[in-house]
Amino acid sequence: MDSSEPKVTAPSTTENNHVETAPATDATRNVLAEVNDNVTCNSHKDDTKTKKDVAWGGDNDLIDSDDENQGLDPGDKILRDLANAKPEKKKKKKKKSGKKGAAAPTGFEEYYVDVPVTPEQYQEEKTIYDPSITFSERIETAIQRYVARRKFDSERKDLFDKYMSYGGVDSGPKMFGGGLDKQTLEESSAAEIATMTATNFVDFDKHDPRSSKYVVDFDGVLKGFLSSRLPVAFSMDTEQQIKSHVAVIRNFLNYLLHHDVCPEYQDQINAARDTCNIAEKQLLSTSQACRLLPGDFNKACSVIFGGQYQNSYIGDLEWTKSLDFDKGMSEDQARRIFLAGLAAHGDNEVYKKYTKHITKKKARIVEDIKTDLEIVEMECADPEILSYYGSTENPVKGLLPLGILRVKTWKNPEDPPEDLTEKEELERAGKPQEIKSYTFWVEDQVMSKLFVGMKFTARVYKLSFGVWFLDTVLGAYCSFYRVLPNEKMLGWREHKYLPPRAVNRPPDLQIVTRQEETEGGEAPKALSGEEEGEVGEQYEQGEDIIVEE
Repeated sequence: MDSSEPKVTAPSTTENNHVETAPATDATRNVLAEVNDNVTCNSHKDDTKTKKDVAWGGDNDLIDSDDENQGLDPGDKILRDLANAKPEKKKKKKKKSGKKGAAAPTGFEEYYVDVPVTPEQYQEEKTIYDPSITFSERIETAIQRYVARRKFDSERKDLFDKYMSYGGVDSGPKMFGGGLDKQTLEESSAAEIATMTATNFVDFDKHDPRSSKYVVDFDGVLKGFLSSRLPVAFSMDTEQQIKSHVAVIRNFLNYLLHHDVCPEYQDQINAARDTCNIAEKQLLSTSQACRLLPGDFNKACSVIFGGQYQNSYIGDLEWTKSLDFDKGMSEDQARRIFLAGLAAHGDNEVYKKYTKHITKKKARIVEDIKTDLEIVEMECADPEILSYYGSTENPVKGLLPLGILRVKTWKNPEDPPEDLTEKEELERAGKPQEIKSYTFWVEDQVMSKLFVGMKFTARVYKLSFGVWFLDTVLGAYCSFYRVLPNEKMLGWREHKYLPPRAVNRPPDLQIVTRQEETEGGEAPKALSGEEEGEVGEQYEQGEDIIVEE
């Protein structure tokens, strides 16, 4: 180190509390002189500062009362404190608690109600929803404004778009995919912004009020969507899921009524709202029916006599004993359930036939039918049967009492057409549809989840002694189940004629007229570029063919 540089070291104390300092250079003397001047100028200040202020050159008295500082020159004290002081740590910024204000309403809350219409909005809506405007234009405007005023999540938006498509309203990308700039937003009205950001449109061919292709039916479309489309496209396992799905459609119908979009269809909209209330209950029942049917008694029949559930028991396997899940029904358990049901509901004739067939080992399935059924009556177990099943005796102990389920056949619109000859079709057309009735024994606990009018598809068997049982339930439907032609129109587009593409033909191919070929004219000549441009049209009219040279 160069000896000409000023050398400053931290002061140290001795046993006699005297301070030893390094020799002061000219630079050091200048610093001390400046400090002494500051002390003289600020001596009138209040003597209330802390030692920390003194260490960093504050404006308080620079002589502390501590013993180690007695007799210490103020400038030397500052130099000592500067050498020993540690840099002050930066304070960490406290993170925000993360508490946010209440989330903005989505418009789908259970008790959400649209705000009253202001006089200005009333005048605006009176213009855009004027009855002189075609229904298709009014409903398109209403749909676009409704979507703009609701906060959809992905599932609700998907459901709403599928409902719109089912009702003949197309769903597609936004007109302006990149968003709207600030100037456009400021210069446009709410209605114009809703139109520019819309994803739902009504085709122009539906704007003609004289068109006979389309019929406006709010209730009919809703029944078809809720009964045939919704259960296939969305999960329906819980009551909360079903209510959430139906609430989206009910919310839209309420919007139409609140803003008086189509007063001529008010009765239909009210009927559709009633359908929403019915659907919430029936959709839950149909979902539960698919899990509960056919019930223990019918499963027992299937296990014993060779149905779907025969040989499905796995509870006797070693690896399943420590697991908790449905392991099927054993044959011993199946015979207990079957004999208890036969004793409770079988009459003398059935019991005699059963005894005879069992003795001769002739008890078997004699009829196998896959059919569509509708519940017409449910009869719960009477007091006598309840008393029988309530016995503590071993044969029926712990078994569920059986009721009676009466059904009839119905025509499922989704069934494929039968393969009949023209003669058979004519013969059947002149006859009324045959309706058959069946009676099944089903547990009261299962029937409590069903309702009169429920429709389902099932495979049913008849036993040789006259008892029918449900083997497999393939699907359950609401009482208002229907399939509309709209289902087949989803994703359909008008076919347009596309002219043939221009093809770069290899040099060894030429085009000649059929007349030259048939009449033996001159050798074929290559066509000019202008003539080749007309090839597509000429060839379709049968005038030109392509041949190899």
